[in-house]
Amino acid sequence: MHIVYLDESGTHESARYFIVAGVAVFERETYFLAQALDQIQAKYLPRVTGQVHFHASALRAPDGRVPAPFDVLTRAERNSLMGDIYRRIADSRASIFAIAIEKASVTTDHYEFGFEQVVSRFDQMLGRGYRDRGDQQRGLIVVAESGYRQNLEFLAQRIADRGHRWGETHNLADIPYFAPAKSTRLLQIADFVANAVFARYEHGINRDFEVIAPRLDQDNGRLHGLVHMSRDRQSCYCPACITRRVMSRPEPDDPAAA
Repeated sequence: MHIVYLDESGTHESARYFIVAGVAVFERETYFLAQALDQIQAKYLPRVTGQVHFHASALRAPDGRVPAPFDVLTRAERNSLMGDIYRRIADSRASIFAIAIEKASVTTDHYEFGFEQVVSRFDQMLGRGYRDRGDQQRGLIVVAESGYRQNLEFLAQRIADRGHRWGETHNLADIPYFAPAKSTRLLQIADFVANAVFARYEHGINRDFEVIAPRLDQDNGRLHGLVHMSRDRQSCYCPACITRRVMSRPEPDDPAAA
């Protein structure tokens, strides 16, 4: 069983971009990634006995507005902690999916559009595993609890019944499950991925994105794990837009390309 954990970034109204990001792992790998975050907690917050909910925006907060328990750390220590998390992601066997949506470029619901993208690409990844290696693993989707839950439940049922806008799914075991991010380390990792992608597209800050970019899903040199929806993709030189221009067959990243 492969599990993809989904979270989002850019929900505030002033943000130009909305991000949906997924971290896909084989079921046995969840233990090692969760253990990595436990070790990071022990390194930076040794006096905290309960499990800390790692949240990227809390660690990036300006001095004086950092919530507990991270307020005991200096800015340098918080940056170092985040760097450790991103390096653990980069060193893992996870596959990353990220949909960066310039809000003005898409008229449909941003989360629903990004969710369909991740579902489609996760299903394709599982299909490649069967095609190339005879790997008959099924997939499960776990989504961070948010105000989008009801809409996503309706959308997920529609996808299960009739497929997504680009076709049918063939490799998913069930409809998505929803869980609080504080309850699972893997949703916290998805939060960090979404935050890094948001920083790259909203603010042009590449540092953390570049660390985890090698984990973006790809096959034979073709990048499947990153989609950039923008009004000006022809002049964009991000990995997703470059791949789209170089490859002859367009990625199905909007209804018109399906």
